[in-house]
Amino acid sequence: MAAHTAIIGVGSPLAGDDAVGLVAVERLRARQDLPPNVDILDGGTDGLGLIPVLERYARVMVVDAVPMGLPAGAIRRFTWDEVRPRANAHALSLHQHGLTEALALAEVLGVLPRTLIIYGVQPRDTAFGQPLSAPVARVVPRLLENLLHEVRSNDDGSENFDR
Repeated sequence: MAAHTAIIGVGSPLAGDDAVGLVAVERLRARQDLPPNVDILDGGTDGLGLIPVLERYARVMVVDAVPMGLPAGAIRRFTWDEVRPRANAHALSLHQHGLTEALALAEVLGVLPRTLIIYGVQPRDTAFGQPLSAPVARVVPRLLENLLHEVRSNDDGSENFDR
């Protein structure tokens, strides 16, 4: 049976906290407790190249570094409906001209997944050649648990995880 859910990590492995989505999917792949019918994908910085991937799934969770003006390591969960009105005015991702455009174009083309959720992590340092900053590295285990909880549920309501 084909997977109906994808968790896609996006970012650059060479730019510090921008790699948080890639680190998350790498660690998810190593877990033994993933539900069936879930694909874990490295979306890199491909932007528009994600459109053919998006159309294959009913539910997609994107994990990325998202500048939100919050303390480094803050995690926020957004649905596309929440982000769409702001997508043209503000960056959804550090890859504004990739991820945001890809999601908007997928919607116009009618291939956006029925459920699209974005997990954003506030970066601290996206300098070339740096590892994840300490605040972002510390939240990765919590991010993974949030993703696993989400993938096991059918809930698509919005929630903030920093209380």
